Amino acid sequence: MKLPLKVGLLAAAIWISIKFAAFYLSLSLDDLRPFVFINMFILTAAITIALYLVKRKETESNLLNDVKNGMLAGVPYAVIVSVFLYFYYQKIYPAFNEGKMNEISMKLSKPQTIKEIQRENPEMENKSVEEIKIDILAKTKMVYNPQFTMLVSMLSLLLYATLNSIVITLIFRRIVFRN
Repeated sequence: MKLPLKVGLLAAAIWISIKFAAFYLSLSLDDLRPFVFINMFILTAAITIALYLVKRKETESNLLNDVKNGMLAGVPYAVIVSVFLYFYYQKIYPAFNEGKMNEISMKLSKPQTIKEIQRENPEMENKSVEEIKIDILAKTKMVYNPQFTMLVSMLSLLLYATLNSIVITLIFRRIVFRN
């Protein structure tokens, strides 16, 4: 198995371990921001470490091979973490989705929230309160669906891994490993 692949798999295992530890310790389970930033940091670190280790071993390399090696660490990480998120929100912690749905339902029970929605969305002005609630809850249900979460996380992590591989490769080529 190639070294960047090992680094990517290890990084995914670290992130999954952090997510499980937070779940079992009940640490900020309803706040996604810390986990998103930890996820981004671990992915960036995995790409950086993989590229650094490969660049130290190789004497000759080109830009395309360096980007490929960065992607070799980032893509498995993105796929494993995204599939894990599906199972996490589907089987391990489905209360998160239910809690978010209940939170939106409580907000929609306030008349001032409905008036604000009607004011901000011209297409909702002529709809009844019940039609607005049904529309908003249907959209919310779609957003908090585990399959949707997996798809969006996979797309965003793959894009982030691609951009990181390019940027980190350029930084390494221009600053760290000057020829």
